[in-house]
Amino acid sequence: MPEDIYNIFLIFEGDSCKSVKYKVHSQTFADDEAAVRFLQAQVNEDLKLAEDFPLSASFTRPEYYSYIRAGHEMGLYDSLFVALNAGPAPLCVTTLVENSEIKITDSSQHGDPNIYLTEKALQGRKMEDWLLKYTANGGIDLPRLVHDDYFLAIKMTFNAKHYVSSMKLLLSCIDSISYIEYGDARRTPFVDWLNAYADLTPLGITAEELWEMRNGMLHMTNLHSRRVRTKQVRRISFRIGGAENSQVDDVYYFQFYGLIQIYGKALGQWFASYNKDHSKFAKFIERYDETISDSRFATSTPASRAAL
Repeated sequence: MPEDIYNIFLIFEGDSCKSVKYKVHSQTFADDEAAVRFLQAQVNEDLKLAEDFPLSASFTRPEYYSYIRAGHEMGLYDSLFVALNAGPAPLCVTTLVENSEIKITDSSQHGDPNIYLTEKALQGRKMEDWLLKYTANGGIDLPRLVHDDYFLAIKMTFNAKHYVSSMKLLLSCIDSISYIEYGDARRTPFVDWLNAYADLTPLGITAEELWEMRNGMLHMTNLHSRRVRTKQVRRISFRIGGAENSQVDDVYYFQFYGLIQIYGKALGQWFASYNKDHSKFAKFIERYDETISDSRFATSTPASRAAL
């Protein structure tokens, strides 16, 4: 019996897809692989004959790739299949089109999370995919991922008494997590994230004060951000041991370990937000793919080593 199969074309204008084109074929094939090969062979001709379908919501290329890695990229253009009454699992081939030209560099199956680490892209090197490594029981193990990519180094430097380096890593971790949550659309996602998920009152400091300390430490390794110099924000620093919080001259000191504990609880609240809103995972994947870490690198054979 003939089956409807679909060549789908995502029409990108710059970095945004606002519409798709489609061509339907109704034929009988021995199996799905034969149908896919047929559609692939028809891509160039089908684009010339394809019909337009506007999307109710546009999406960017990074969003598209993150949806692929999350396993539900077809949800971005599912309205087309609904309009065509295609059923719950239509057989299709999806192709990206830029400036009216087909762009094919690699191919993968729908829902393949490993789209970035193709043989062509890696050029003979090997690299472990963080998403595959930290996905278990149908979900991403966020606590283990953040621990391995951030807290291992924070703990190592703290336990080695490299406290300034450890604090820099902790502040940078807050930067990374707040970017994953909010992107770069906000002026101070660092402050917004802490205000949303952390209770800093036991330390006697505010998110704005910690932000200014972060600016001084990460940019200049001092406590003199511009707003602190002009006395718009109180100067704060951290201490190890002794009184929990104290004021010495014009500097307010809070306990470093207390900040680690509070941040850990805040991360727990943040992780819980993903259980409440599963739609956040696609954006998490998109932005986490942009990050780098000590555990994410490509290796060649024979392995090369560098030393200082």
